[in-house]
Amino acid sequence: MSMCETSRKQRVKLILHASNIQNSSLFSLKKSSPFAVVTKLAARGTNEEPVIVGQTEPISNSCHPQWTKYFLLDFEFDKELFLDVSIYDYDSKKLLGFAQIEVGRVLGKRQNQSLQRMKPAGTLFAQILPFTIPKSEKTVNFSLVGGLRRKVKAYYEVHKRDFFETVALWTAVYRSNYLYVKDDVEWEHCSIPLYDVATNKIVEGSSDSEIYECPIRILIWEHKKTKRHEVIGSVETTVAGLMDACKNGTTLWLQEKSSHREYLKVKSIHVSGRDDVVSDQNRRLDDTVPVSSPSQAHISRVEYSPLSPKPTFVDYVAGGCELDFSVAIDFTASNGNPIIPGTPHCIDYNSLNEYEKAIISIGSIVTKYDTDQKSRVWGFGAKYEGVTRHAFQVGDHAHVSGVKGILTAYRETFARGLCMSSPVVITEVIKIAAIQAKAKLAKAEKEGKQSYSILLILTHGCVSDIEATKNVLKEVANAPLSIILVGIGENDFSAMKFLDNFQNKEGGRDICNFVKFSACQDRAALAKDTLREVPHQLSNYFISRNIMPLSLSAHVLSVEAVEEDAMTLCSTVVHDFDSRGEPHLKDQKNAFIVRDY
Repeated sequence: MSMCETSRKQRVKLILHASNIQNSSLFSLKKSSPFAVVTKLAARGTNEEPVIVGQTEPISNSCHPQWTKYFLLDFEFDKELFLDVSIYDYDSKKLLGFAQIEVGRVLGKRQNQSLQRMKPAGTLFAQILPFTIPKSEKTVNFSLVGGLRRKVKAYYEVHKRDFFETVALWTAVYRSNYLYVKDDVEWEHCSIPLYDVATNKIVEGSSDSEIYECPIRILIWEHKKTKRHEVIGSVETTVAGLMDACKNGTTLWLQEKSSHREYLKVKSIHVSGRDDVVSDQNRRLDDTVPVSSPSQAHISRVEYSPLSPKPTFVDYVAGGCELDFSVAIDFTASNGNPIIPGTPHCIDYNSLNEYEKAIISIGSIVTKYDTDQKSRVWGFGAKYEGVTRHAFQVGDHAHVSGVKGILTAYRETFARGLCMSSPVVITEVIKIAAIQAKAKLAKAEKEGKQSYSILLILTHGCVSDIEATKNVLKEVANAPLSIILVGIGENDFSAMKFLDNFQNKEGGRDICNFVKFSACQDRAALAKDTLREVPHQLSNYFISRNIMPLSLSAHVLSVEAVEEDAMTLCSTVVHDFDSRGEPHLKDQKNAFIVRDY
C-alpha cells in the first residue's frame, strides 16, 4: 500500500441545462419557469443520508433553461456518487421532470458530458469539470445602467469566453432579474466570483490582472411572457474595460440590429477581497498588486512547475485520458472442482461467486472511463493439451464488451475442456499487460490522446515464486499501469501482502495494491479498498514524465447522443418547499438506492 496519504477527494463542478421541458399547465400559453433541485442519493444499508446539494435559479418562460448556477461536489474515483436532478416550475412548484445520474459515468464520457431523457419528458444535459479552489476569493461587483429607449421587460447576462482547439465559445456565468423599462433602467447590484470570468486558458497561479483582461460579453434580453426571449443587444469588453468605463464615464454602445442607439453605463464597480481593487479617480488598474489566482476550469498545461499545484486524476480524465481495463483469473487446482457448490468457481445463475462479485465491483467503476468499453480477459494456471498455461485468452474474442462481456467470457470457460493445474504464476500476465499498456499509450499519443491501464488479478492462492514476481513488478514499474490483486477465499495471503508493500522499503514506483475479498463487507468497500491508490498512481506516472493533461476540445452533444434509457436508481424523489422557497425531502426513503452485486 502506498505510503503517500494524499486526499482521495477532488473537487468537481456540475453544470446543468435542460431542453423540451413540459409546461406546468397544458392550457396556458405561458411557459414554465423551471429550476432544478439536486439531491445526493444514499445507499441503503449504510450510515449515509440523502442530502439536498442545492437548487438553481429559475429561468422565466423557458422550455430550454441554461442555468448559470453550478454545483461543487466532492469526487472520489473509488466511490460512486448518485444524484437526482428534479426540475420544478417556480410558480406552481409542480414537478416537470427528473433524471438520475452518476458523477463518474458523466466524467468518463466524451467531453465529460451526458444527455439523458428525463421522466416524463424532456432532456437533461449534465457536464462535470475539474474545479480548483482559487487562492484568492475575490469578487467583481458592479452596477449597470441601460439606456434602452423602449418600453420592455429587460434583463442581462454576463458570459465568459473559453478557447478550444478550433473555436471559442461563450458561457453564461451570471443572469440578472428582469425589470420593467421605460427609457433608462438600473439593474440590481451584481457580484460574480472573479475566477468565474476567467477563460479556460488562464493557467493556475496567474495574476488577477490577467483575469481582468479576459473577454466577457454582456447581453441585454427582452423578457417575453409567452414567446421566446429576444436579444436586444450586446457589448464585448473585459473587467478592466468596465473599470475604465466607470472611471471615465464612457458609454458602452450596444451592438444591435435595430436602428436604436441603445447603451450601457457602468455606475459603479470594484473588486472585493484581499488587496481590494477599486475603480476611482485615485487608483488605476495598472497600480494594483497582482495576487496569484488559479482558474477553476483550467485543464490544459504544457509544462509543470514545482511551484504550481500538481494536476490531479480528475484533470487527466477530464482531458480525455482513457482507462483500459483488463482482468486475469486464477484457474489453478486450488480452486477445487467448479461443479461442486461452494467452491470458488462454482457458477450458480441465482447467485454470484466471489470472482464474479469482484469483477462487478471493480469493473463497473473502471470501465466507465473507457469510451469503447473493450476489455481483455486472461486466465492462468490451467492445462491445455497437457501444458500448463500461465497466460491464455478467456473467451472467444481478444476483447470483450464491458463488465457483462467479462462475466460471459469467464462463465463460458468451463465449457471448453479446461483442466485446472498448478502452480500460481502471475508474472506472464503482468508482462503482457505492461507491454500492451505501453503500446496503447503510444498509439493514443500519436492520435493526440492519453491512455492508462489497470490490471485486475483475481487469485485463490499465493504466487509460487515471490521473488520472481517482485522482480517483474519492478521491471514493469515504468509502464502506464496499475495492478490490483484480490485474494479469493480464506487462504493465507501474507506473501501477497509483501508484493503490495515492498516498494515502501526498496523504493521505486508503487503500482500494486492487494486486498483480500472477504475482508470487505460489501461492494462499495471492495471498490474503495482496491481502487483508492489508482488516482495517485496515474497522476504520478504522467507528472514524473512531464506529460500534462490534455485540453478539452469544443464538442456539442447532438440529439443522437441522448441516452434512450434514463437511469432509474430509486423511486421518484419529491420535494416540499418552505415559505422561503427552500427545498426539503418530502419522503426521505425515496432517496435511497440499493447497490448490491
